[in-house]
Parts: sequence; C-alpha cells; structure tokens
Amino acid sequence: MTTFHDPLVSGLLADAKLVAGYGRYGVFKDSALFAAIGDAEKLSDASASQPEVVKLQTVLNDCSSTVPFSTLAALRTGWSPGDMSRRTALATYFLIALSVTMMIVIVKLTYVYNRGVSINAELQEIDNNDFSARFGQSIRQVWATKKQLSSAAAQQASATDLTLLKDAYYNSVDNLHSLDQRFSSLLVRAQGFMTQEAPFPLWGMQWAYCKLSASPGKPGAPLDFSNPRQMAIDQFCGQQIALAQQQSGAGSSQPLKQSDFDCRNNGNTQGGMQVVSSTAMVEDVSADFDAATRDLQCEGVITITPNSISTLTLQAKTLSEVLSPYALWILPALYGALGGIMFHMRMILNPLLPNPPLSRLIHRIALGGLAGMILAWFMAPGTKLGGEVTGIGFSLFTFAFLFGFSLDIFFAILDQFVSMSVAGIKKFGSPTVA
Repeated sequence: MTTFHDPLVSGLLADAKLVAGYGRYGVFKDSALFAAIGDAEKLSDASASQPEVVKLQTVLNDCSSTVPFSTLAALRTGWSPGDMSRRTALATYFLIALSVTMMIVIVKLTYVYNRGVSINAELQEIDNNDFSARFGQSIRQVWATKKQLSSAAAQQASATDLTLLKDAYYNSVDNLHSLDQRFSSLLVRAQGFMTQEAPFPLWGMQWAYCKLSASPGKPGAPLDFSNPRQMAIDQFCGQQIALAQQQSGAGSSQPLKQSDFDCRNNGNTQGGMQVVSSTAMVEDVSADFDAATRDLQCEGVITITPNSISTLTLQAKTLSEVLSPYALWILPALYGALGGIMFHMRMILNPLLPNPPLSRLIHRIALGGLAGMILAWFMAPGTKLGGEVTGIGFSLFTFAFLFGFSLDIFFAILDQFVSMSVAGIKKFGSPTVA
C-alpha cells in the first residue's frame, strides 16, 4: 500500500476509498472513481498539484451529488450500508415508539380541539337565535295552556275540548323540555370541557396536577382564604375526588338543585293555579312569569331559568380562551414535530442512508415544532390569545406538518422574507428621481 507524506493527499485518498466502497452497492453508474484512485496510488510521492490527484479530487466532487457529506461523515465513523447492529436497532425502535406516541397524542389533542370547536359552534348558534327569548316564550305558552286546561276542567267543558287542550299542553311541555335539555346538556359539556377535558387532555395529567399542586391537607379540610389561588386548586381537586367517589358507588343521591330547594321550602305550594292568586296574576305579569318558572321547575319540566341563560352563555363563551393555545401553539407545534419525525423515519427505511444521531433527531423535531408555531403566526396574524380561533383548522395543521417534514421550504420562505425586508429598508433615505 502506497503511503503519502502529504496529509492532504492521504486524506483525499482515504475519503475516496470510503466513497468507492459505498459505491459498490450500486450507487454509481460508472467506475470513474475507481480508475482515479488507481492512478493516484501509482504515484510514488504524490502532491496536491499533480494531475492524477487533481483528477481524483474532481471525480470525488462529482460524487458529492450522490453521496452527500453526511453520508461521508458516517462512513468515517465506521458505519456501513445495511448496518443492523444492536445500537442501530435500538435507535430505530426508539424512533418508531416516539412517532407512535406522538401520533397518539396528536390524535387525542386534535379530538379535544375539534370537540371544543363543535361546542363553541353550538353556543354561537344558541346565542344568534336568541335562545333566551324562545325559552321564555315557551314557558309562557305552557303556563297559558295549563291555565286554559284548568279553567276548562272547572267549567266542565266537553271531552273533545279537554282532549284538544291536553294535546296542546303536552306538546308545549315537550317543546319546552326539549329546549331545556338541549341547553342543559350543552352547558354541562362546555363546563366539563373547560374545567377537565381541555386542561387535562391526556390520561394522568389531572391526577399529577392535583398530586403536585394541591395542599397536603386532607380532603374536606377548611380552605385557606389567605391564598386564593391555592384555595381554588384545593377546591377543584377536592371536587374531583368527591365526584370520583360518587361515580364509584359511594353515594347514589344527586346533589341538591336550586329548584329542589325552592320546592322543599314551599311545601304549601302544590303547583298549578294555587301558586299565586288570580288577582296577582293579572296585576303583576312578572310575578306570574316567576310563578310559572318555579312551578315548572318543581314539576321537573325545566332545570334552568330564563334569567340565568344569558349569564351561563357568557360563562361558556370563555371557551375561546381555552381553545386559543390549542390552535395557535400546541397543535401547530406538534404537527410540525411529527413532520420532522416522519422525515427521519423515511431516512431509516433506506438502508443506504445512515441513521441520524440523537442530537440531530432532537434538533430536527424542535425545528419542526418551531416552524409550525411560526406558521400559525403568519397564517393567523390577526388572531390573539382568547380571540376567535375556531376558524383555524386542518389547513394550518397540514402546512405545519409539511413544513416540519421539509424544513428547506420553510427556511427558503424565511430567507425570501428577509430579502424583501432588506430591499425595503435600503429604499429608505435613497434620493428620489424627479
């Protein structure tokens, strides 16, 4: 084997032999590199200026389009194509496990976001359709029909008239009960989403939060009013423990509702026309409406009052503040990171490409996540935290994934923005041509 004293020539020949060995797997279309290596080895004491060495450098440069520098760097460390060592297998399994975990997390968070968008759309529909006025009108219709039915029964009307009035009464009750159940179920879903599902979307997060943030005192202990934030945390975690115990069979009784309290503390009130006198109904329409609402609550037809609908709707509108981090930060970053993982998984499928080291893998995933977040700023520049974010959907998430998969496109767009900005800045202060 020929030994060269010039380190530049010896290093060039060593790299050329590594690339030539890599080319044995059908990478090159000709044997120009092998011929150039043979010509260089025939020299007794080669220098960098000799034609054979220059030709070898030229041929090696031509091979750089087929064998990138990253592959040459891996060959220098001892990697060979098709390497199935234990370290490579562990790295592959780790990347597969990471990608599967990321996909499960993204699917769960996307489901939570879509569920929140659906609930928010239903709340907006209720608000736009003036649900409070419709609900109050239905109460008045039920109450008026009930009074007509009672009056007809007292006057001993015909069976046909009583049947028609009963049908009208039952239909109005069914319509009112349907409106009540629709709003009640929507409100329960919205409050459950804001307090449990959105803040703790993954299994174990709520348990860990209460374990780390709650006070070490026993459940049911008196609250510490000197620290409002800690008091709110302790109250929240205590409610979740009580709810879990109730769901596991610790108690079958339902919590006391305000309507139950009113009915139990007005035992002399039997509902119907005995709630208030007929003179009061004529003189005070508001008292008549309140009596109707209380009577229908006691009968179980409704569970909410018309006066509370607007307040409850305003509370539920804070749903946008809960959805904002999902739409602007969390999901774009996760989709971008998933794109970066898919890029490396594609490389692993090719046995002629070296597996990336852990540092490059983490760096690529982090850049993919940042690219997704920055893309959200560009595509929704007018959206602020807590604003209207329900319009952000899979168009943004898809581009975040694509930019995470191909960071070159993302950096090319950023470079283009920088060039445009520099060109605009150079125009400041330039003399204008008259």
